[in-house]
Amino acid sequence: MVKISDIKVGDVIKNEFEGITRELLRAYAKASGDTNPIHTNDEIAIRAGLKGVIGHGLFSFGFITKLFEDFLEHGKYGKLIETDVEMRGMVRCGDLLITKGEVTKIEGKRVSFNVNQTTFTNIEIKDNRGNIVRQFEAGERGYISEKDIERGLVKTKEVPEGILSYRERVSTPGSAIIELYE
Repeated sequence: MVKISDIKVGDVIKNEFEGITRELLRAYAKASGDTNPIHTNDEIAIRAGLKGVIGHGLFSFGFITKLFEDFLEHGKYGKLIETDVEMRGMVRCGDLLITKGEVTKIEGKRVSFNVNQTTFTNIEIKDNRGNIVRQFEAGERGYISEKDIERGLVKTKEVPEGILSYRERVSTPGSAIIELYE
């Protein structure tokens, strides 16, 4: 049960999704009616300068509303009053999409959140001699730009196969307000 007395400034709610595929984007395009081919056809997306298909903006936004709907158990404990987000970065097939809401203010039964949706885009894994062991779509298609590198968005970490290079980027920052019933 979600009660206002159980929530405090600084609390974080979080959702992770790692299943973004071309098949899922095609299904979303069909269900939503947004059949813009930059979301479903690599050739057209490449001709548009995107290097490959990108997720629909409302597809990724749906994970923001899902975060709050899940938290509120789909209206059982409250409702989502407002969201205000800025779509800054593309979401691509293979990305890990992490959506977080951090409580910033509590007024009566209303709770305000900072929202950040972050994409983690795997590039490649190298062994300890610098040889590429595995290359992901981002590495193959050149999704990572010099600007990403200059801004410090490309990072590395050890994984069982070697050293993973990946980009971590806030794709959708914003805010949200929920109202609890109790």
